[in-house]
Amino acid sequence: MPASAGERVDNATRIIDEATRRGIALSRLYLDALVMPVAVEPEVGSWFLEAVHTLRERYGPQIHLTGGLSNVSFGLPARRLLNDVFIKLAADAGADSGIIDPVASDPRRIFAQDRASRAYRLATDLLTGLDPFGMEFLAAYRAGEFTRDVATSSRSR
Repeated sequence: MPASAGERVDNATRIIDEATRRGIALSRLYLDALVMPVAVEPEVGSWFLEAVHTLRERYGPQIHLTGGLSNVSFGLPARRLLNDVFIKLAADAGADSGIIDPVASDPRRIFAQDRASRAYRLATDLLTGLDPFGMEFLAAYRAGEFTRDVATSSRSR
């Protein structure tokens, strides 16, 4: 398993080089830069986002960048909030697809999120490693700062 953004990019580059050497067009490749739970390693969210950004810059719009985006929130409360924010961050980094729960993750809601809200900022800090192990996020969650509709979906209640 890659332990950094650089290792993710190196692994992806080897796969891409081999695929194109075998005549597979970039437009037919869907590359997963591996999303892991931030509850286990605080940096994995930022590693995924950085790898996606680097790969998008390197290979342009032809290649498809994806991943199991909801993996990032495994083991944490307020998964819908975390997943929604991470989907937006991944899209901003250059991901053009993702493995998500289509019932819980409504694109209209995701892309209309208030980036200035405290919940969005706390989720972003947790997902990008600025709040290691989510101490601020968890304190806000325990204090009831996230409304039920922001924090949960019908599937996680």
